[in-house]
Amino acid sequence: MRILHLLNHCGKANGHVNVSVDMACAQSMSGHVVGYCCAKGDFIPLLTNAGVQTFRVEEPHRSIKQFFKAQTDLWRAIKNFQPDIVHVHMAAQSVLIQPYRLFGYKVVTTVHNEFDRSVWLMGLASRIVTVSKAGYESMARRGFSRKKIRIVLNGSIGSSRLKQDFIRAQVQHPAIVTVSGLHPRKGIADLLHAFKSIRDSFPDANLYLLGEGPCQVEYEALATTLGIDASTHFLGFRDDPREYLFASDIFVLASHSDPGPLVVAEARNAGCAIVATNVDGIPEMLDHGDAGLLVPPKDPAALATAIKYLLADPAELKRYSAMARRGVERFTIARVCREMDEVYRELV
Repeated sequence: MRILHLLNHCGKANGHVNVSVDMACAQSMSGHVVGYCCAKGDFIPLLTNAGVQTFRVEEPHRSIKQFFKAQTDLWRAIKNFQPDIVHVHMAAQSVLIQPYRLFGYKVVTTVHNEFDRSVWLMGLASRIVTVSKAGYESMARRGFSRKKIRIVLNGSIGSSRLKQDFIRAQVQHPAIVTVSGLHPRKGIADLLHAFKSIRDSFPDANLYLLGEGPCQVEYEALATTLGIDASTHFLGFRDDPREYLFASDIFVLASHSDPGPLVVAEARNAGCAIVATNVDGIPEMLDHGDAGLLVPPKDPAALATAIKYLLADPAELKRYSAMARRGVERFTIARVCREMDEVYRELV
């Protein structure tokens, strides 16, 4: 099958990109002919090494001139590649691809963030893929036919983006880690307030934050105000978060909304005990509480209580670590690709 992925860019620190790059590399290595269209990005060499054909297509949303340049670029890519399926991962490209549907091209979209206002654009496709049951219901409530919505749960185990070997980071225990963009939707302020309470009971605890974002200076200032700056470590973006996931005791995700975070699969694979908010696709990623503790969003006290519960009882910490790893094989890239193949075959 000839599969063409379409995005704005393929730069690091973007969940949409990670999903698409993992999929494109795995599809190519499994025998599909795969293309990847974007303006630029860090993963171009990786895609090329995996046998994926790359095409430069201008980002269409910056100006009218660039929109028409993007249409020209896309026309050339499609003419040269002749795809059976065009798989779109970002809303702007959903607009760009619409004329080609009139010529019989089959379009699949993956809705990574169903809460975005522009998500209705992703519904203009032959098939809509959501990364959780919560996303499926959200798209159905928006009026899209359930007959064309499919669920393919995210997974990242076996990713070509990650090194075969890695060295565990040196951390101070008990070690709590989060991997997240540093912006309000990820609940970082909630986590910092919770960690203040945790430090009052467990003064040796350390918090490691992997990620970058527009609010980093604000969150560093908050840590100082709360008096936890000495034990709160802002580490920035890391190519391979497993270095810290495998070294830490507890993984925390305090998101206010999150359709199907890849990092939950990575934390489960690392055997972290997990505390996360009960929103969107997170419960599905944690087997509805069988693989981690779920707490309400925007509730630092509940977050702190759950983390302190694990820290106070080494046996429970070990039990939740084992629960996280149970059934983790369903979060492989191979499984994601098999299920996506089924979606493609419905159209081809």
